[in-house]
Amino acid sequence: MKAKQLAQETMPIEDPGHEWPESMSPFRKVATIRILQQEFDSDKQKEFGENLSFTPWHALPEHRPLGGVNRARKVVYRAISLFRHEYNKTPRVEPASWEI
Repeated sequence: MKAKQLAQETMPIEDPGHEWPESMSPFRKVATIRILQQEFDSDKQKEFGENLSFTPWHALPEHRPLGGVNRARKVVYRAISLFRHEYNKTPRVEPASWEI
C-alpha cells in the first residue's frame, strides 16, 4: 500500500472521530512563544480589542485549517464577527498598525 493512501486511511482529515496513531503523526515542537505580561486597562485598548476578529484562516495557505469541522468553524466565526461589528456599529476592518 502506498504511503499516501495509508495516511489517508489511518489519518483521515474528514473524520474528526478517528484518532491518529502517534507513531504515524508524532508531536513536533516547532516553537515557543513568550509574551510579556501587558496591561490593557484603557478604554481605547478595550475598544480596540472588542473590535478585532479572530480567524485561523488569516494565514498562509499551507497553514490554513483542514476538514469539515474547520469549514463549519469558519462560517460560525464569520457570522459572530459580522454580528458583533454590526451590534457595535463599527466597521469590520483589519488594524493598520499597533497604535491604539
